[in-house]
Amino acid sequence: MKTAIYFIISCLISTGSLLGGLHAKNPFPNFAVVIAVWALFAWGYNRRSKKEADKRSGERLFAEYMRSKIRNDRRQY
Repeated sequence: MKTAIYFIISCLISTGSLLGGLHAKNPFPNFAVVIAVWALFAWGYNRRSKKEADKRSGERLFAEYMRSKIRNDRRQY
């Protein structure tokens, strides 16, 4: 959900900047803003994706540990 909100905000900012660049004498600063906004979006998306993958991996390892612990406890009785 957060990614969708960031995507919409990035679209709005870049659209506004590109429309502003249409009437500017020097549109290149506006193009720089567009590139920076999308670079920040891609960087944030990549960071959130890695964090989610690490979290899922940790949860999977914990679940595997708990399953092995339960199996070992049953064998002792």
